[in-house]
Amino acid sequence: MAEIGRTQSDVQFAQIAAGLIRVDPQVGMIANPQGGVRRILRPCSVPCCPELTPGGRCEFHRRQVQREQDMRRGTTAERGYDADHRRLRILCFQRDRWRCVDCGWEPVIVADFRRFELGDPPTDRILAELRDRHNRKERHLHADHQIPISERPDLRLDLANLRTRCDGCHNAKTMREVCGRDR
Repeated sequence: MAEIGRTQSDVQFAQIAAGLIRVDPQVGMIANPQGGVRRILRPCSVPCCPELTPGGRCEFHRRQVQREQDMRRGTTAERGYDADHRRLRILCFQRDRWRCVDCGWEPVIVADFRRFELGDPPTDRILAELRDRHNRKERHLHADHQIPISERPDLRLDLANLRTRCDGCHNAKTMREVCGRDR
């Protein structure tokens, strides 16, 4: 498979040299005369890996790094997210009306039930949508600890310490916390 990728890359180079396709160096894209746009493939950033990727590491090396990080982190139960926490997070979502407290994002089923004044949707259907969205790597909700468990383990199961956040707002808050600790 790597040979096919290299051949495609060689063909792309020849087409660029001949002026058959145009390269936009700002975004690393190539455009052909028919109007199609493709990403330029580059070698994996791990030394000696022959795989071509749109940028960064190849899929194999991305998964390898993720497995290593997951092993260092421990299981969800080891990090404090057990059955008691799963029950508490639902109470947090219900208290915050299934909406991100920062940006107001809510699952589609919740928005539809509100729009058509149907009352509250069944919890199991909302959770199923959130699970599906999480599995497809789309926006979903987190029950975020205002004060992280690492700083105050005694507040792990305190509903007053939880806020509903979408994954984007949750990740942004986490990065602010991490960057603030490093300084």
